[in-house]
Parts: sequence; C-alpha cells; structure tokens
Amino acid sequence: MLHYAYGSVKKSAQAYVPLPFPVKSEEEVVVQFRKALEAAKDGGRRKVRLAVIDHITSMPSVVIPVKRLTKICREEGVFVDAAHAIGNVEVDMKEIGADFYASNLYKWFFCPPSAAFLYCRKSPTSPDLHHPVVSSEYGKGLPMESGWVGARDYTVQLVVPDAVDFVNRFEGKVLEMGEMLADAWGTCLGSPPAMTCSMVMVGLPSSLGVASDKDAQKLRRHLREVFRVEVPIYYNSPKEGDDGPLEPIDRTAAYARISHQVYNVADDYYKLRDAVRKLVVDGFTCRLFLLTDEPLRRYESSIPPT
Repeated sequence: MLHYAYGSVKKSAQAYVPLPFPVKSEEEVVVQFRKALEAAKDGGRRKVRLAVIDHITSMPSVVIPVKRLTKICREEGVFVDAAHAIGNVEVDMKEIGADFYASNLYKWFFCPPSAAFLYCRKSPTSPDLHHPVVSSEYGKGLPMESGWVGARDYTVQLVVPDAVDFVNRFEGKVLEMGEMLADAWGTCLGSPPAMTCSMVMVGLPSSLGVASDKDAQKLRRHLREVFRVEVPIYYNSPKEGDDGPLEPIDRTAAYARISHQVYNVADDYYKLRDAVRKLVVDGFTCRLFLLTDEPLRRYESSIPPT
C-alpha cells in the first residue's frame, strides 16, 4: 500500500511503500514500488498477499501509474482504490489489469451519495468471491448476489447514465489554472502534467514560512476566514538526506491543492492568486500564528487589483 493512501484504508495495511513528493516522473514511483516488493521477499518468496494501490492519491494529489504497478504485482492480488478516479481520468479496467478496482461515483461523477462500483477481474478463483451478506442469490456469482438490495432506494443507480452525459459536457482547466498560480507565485507544480488530474498541487511561496502541519492548517483557516478562499494546504516535511543543495521543486515546503469542479470559474483561482500575493507583499509569515490562534484580521483589507 502507498503511504499516501487514505487514512481509513491504511488501517488495514501491514506495510507501506514510501513515495517521493514532489514527484518528477512515473519512474520514481515505479522504482520505489519495486524496492518495496523486493524488500518483502522472505527466502526468495514474496510475502505480499494483496497490494492496494491508489489510482489518484488524495493529499498530496498525484495520478499513480496503476497500469505499470499492477503489472509489477501480477503474481499477487492487486486492489486499486480509485475513489477519485471516475470522472477525473479515463479508466479502462481491462487495460489496468487489476484483480479488484473500486471507485465512488459521488465525488467527481456527481451521482447522489452512496453510488459506487466494484470491478472484479475474471479468474479461476472468481467463483469463490461472494457478497458478505448471504441471501437468496448466494452461489449465482457476485453480480447476482450484489444486485438485490431489498427495499433500498434504487435512485442512485438509475441516475448514472444521466451523470455520464452531464460529466462529458465539461472540460477541466485545472492544469492551466495550476500553472498560472505557479507562475504568479514563482513556484512549481508538485507533479508533471501527465500525473495531474482535476486536483493539482501548486507550490506556495517559501516566504509564508509554513514549517509544520499545524502551520498548514492555520494558513488554510486564515485564507478561508479572511479572504473567503477554501483550499487544502499540504506541508511537505523534510526527508532524510535533504541537507544538500536542492532543486527549487524540492525546496518547496507547502503546497495548495486546487480542485476544478464543473462549477468553478477562473475568477476563483485569481482570488486565491491575489490572496497569496497580498500575504507575500505584506510580509506575512506563519510565525505570526504563534501570537494568536485567531485569523489575523489586519490582512482583511481589500486585495489590490492586478
């Protein structure tokens, strides 16, 4: 399992694969994954029984090369956690080749809550897969066993075709907005364009002085309550061996994770750009949070036009 996996999923893991961030290429992820599988061998035999791979990690947000990692794990079972994938990137289950692939349809596909799906690859062991609740369809295969939900509302399933038509009408521009912000702040994106989706990690100016997860949380609150901008902030803690000269992308201590939903417009991102610019111009630093837990209201003045 990747160590950036969602918190609730990590509770079931026995070992993690440490991933680099910021990430410069897919190859960096593949190399780390190979090392972890090699380290898991016991007397020449692999101890891994199931690999859980995020298609898109949540924080930091990175599109993972699941097809390549699935191929590496082919001797083991592979479960792809794709909560953010459907409606975000193109998904071809057969091409990915995972044994199991699960995704939500209510995040980026705009279906009602609880809509989701589970794909199971056909294999000699497929007949051994059963729904955890035994009912009258037991023994007729997992699709039949899962189809009957009793008196529950089927609406969330019936609207999926309409959701497909709705999502296909929009074209996201989050990468364009991410590059605009990085240029405005003199920073970098946290991953190459090929590894981004509708969520992009944009480096924040180092002058903001984000030095801990607590700083990141307080800066997020400050942007929300003073500038009316809601954006998650990720603190990129120093890694071992980071004492030497670093490239600009590796020196970035904090990232803003911007998202692009169908209701977002360019002005939303210009507002974030100008808010951060004002903080930099005013000499704001997270060390000021040591004085108070409340948002610093003296930064509440209007943002000058650009």
